[in-house]
Amino acid sequence: MLMQILVTGLLQGVIYALIGLGLFLVFNVMRVVNFAHGYFVLIGMYGLLWIAPTSLPSYLVAAMGVALFAATFGYVIERWLLEFTLHKPGHAQLVITISLGIAMQYFFQIKFPEPYQTIANPWPFSSVEILGVSVNSGRLMAAVISLALTVLISWVVYRTSLGQNLRACSQSLPGAVHVGINFPRVYRGTFAFGAAIAAIAGALLIPFQPVSPHFGLDLTIKAFIIVVIGGVASIWGTVLAGLILGLAEAAGSTFVSGSLTSSVIYLLFLLVILVRPQGLIVRKADFA
Repeated sequence: MLMQILVTGLLQGVIYALIGLGLFLVFNVMRVVNFAHGYFVLIGMYGLLWIAPTSLPSYLVAAMGVALFAATFGYVIERWLLEFTLHKPGHAQLVITISLGIAMQYFFQIKFPEPYQTIANPWPFSSVEILGVSVNSGRLMAAVISLALTVLISWVVYRTSLGQNLRACSQSLPGAVHVGINFPRVYRGTFAFGAAIAAIAGALLIPFQPVSPHFGLDLTIKAFIIVVIGGVASIWGTVLAGLILGLAEAAGSTFVSGSLTSSVIYLLFLLVILVRPQGLIVRKADFA
């Protein structure tokens, strides 16, 4: 039982970490909490459900397609809605992103009235045994790809000129403007990138996670918790928090009845916040 919790929790936690990273980037660079973030994950899930790929190549192409669509949609949202409010009080962005999430939820309810649907397993094997635990192939490959993407995102942020621009805007916007960084372009790209990350995570989830329009709110809350618990200026703190959330969820579903699992998880993270309000990993500067 312990090994089952460990394996399942870690695999799910890696996926949660990827979802959290999209919100993490937007918050650190733009200082905007995107309360519609979980619904961008649903774009990936429902996009794959609508396309209904029947083979691994078509699944991969579809995943890239929904990521591109989410990035374009995120760019439009930032450019034509959020950008006009960035220098206004923070509640303006709060209202916009919450309203966007509600609108997206109603859209998914109308377009896909049948809840809890999934797609056929696109991978050429059904399951694999890890440490004596049988793991669904969709969950395993989602975790592997999520981990690879997390490493890639870290490399982009810390080792490329694009990442340097992101960190500059995060640490000092006036300084970034002073050295010639086009911060509106950085903001638009960051929001689009965060949306694409969320959609990719959704595309990875749909082969084994049934989707419902209400799932978006749950994922938004989890992503927000992951960012806060991990430390708002630490990529790897976000990853660590995602792993902890996955383990807590796996343990909760094993030892507690389904209706109380979420309550136990949120209580655990409340205790973490009380003990370490600054987050698990603290940096002296954003993206340091």
